[in-house]
Amino acid sequence: MDLRQLRYFKVLAEHQHFGRASALLHIAQPALTRQVQLLESELGVRLVERHSRGASLTREGDLLVDRATFLLRYTDQIKVDIMDLAGTARGPVALGLPPALAGVVVPPLARTLRARYPEVRLRVIERFSPALCEALEQGTIDVAVLSGPIAATPFIHVERLMTEPMCAIGPAQDDQLPPGPVSVHQLTGVPLILTGVQNSGVRLALERAAARANVELKGIIEVESATVATQLVEAGIGWTIHFASAVAREVNAGKLRAVPVEGLILERYIAYPAMRPPSVATVSLITLVCETAESLIESGQWPMAKMACTESSTN
Repeated sequence: MDLRQLRYFKVLAEHQHFGRASALLHIAQPALTRQVQLLESELGVRLVERHSRGASLTREGDLLVDRATFLLRYTDQIKVDIMDLAGTARGPVALGLPPALAGVVVPPLARTLRARYPEVRLRVIERFSPALCEALEQGTIDVAVLSGPIAATPFIHVERLMTEPMCAIGPAQDDQLPPGPVSVHQLTGVPLILTGVQNSGVRLALERAAARANVELKGIIEVESATVATQLVEAGIGWTIHFASAVAREVNAGKLRAVPVEGLILERYIAYPAMRPPSVATVSLITLVCETAESLIESGQWPMAKMACTESSTN
């Protein structure tokens, strides 16, 4: 098994068609078939099942392409690391963010990145924390900001970045939404638009807090997008529970209000793969993410949030 064979197999897995894969690889189709057969012979398993529509991976093929993706990304990283000995951040770097957070962080981060490290090519992936953790383990992204609580894993290095209170968000003129903090018990019977996915980030923190308080949440609609939840709140459908920066524009426009929920704190973490050393570009991106978060908090563009280092120094 060599890297060339793995690259060929990865392209075949992506397109699931020998003809299309061989065209993209600029090799003859029999040559691609031969390389796959050599892999199968060496491993002693079938990796591909041919059919009228093309080719599908077997279970063993799925496992191989998963491992090959990580290995090929790692070997590509070696080239960048050698070039990085000069100390200049360059090359591609992938950043994963929860969807509602991307709109807050990416614009100022991208401006600073372009000015400070013009040779770094940023790719932004928007997914929820469980999918981001999986991508970090697979090596398909380099850095991620995760919303806690996060399960410990030996494959990911995780550092606490910041905390922010989760808020009850409702129409600005809603008399039922008090001016000050609300307790979890005050959410009893309130029609809620639940955001995100189960067992992740905002949704997980809310459901755990409700369980501890023995409060049954009245979820009337479930959506993944904070943007859709905001539109439903504006339409008077119900409240949502989220962080204030996600609705900062609507709050400033006088359309919505965001009131902290007592004891409901969302932790943010910055994470990167533990199984391979970060490149200079990755380290530079991690630094910029921290700088961007701190700048947004200090300027009031990330309301109610606190950097982890600031919070620990004041306690």
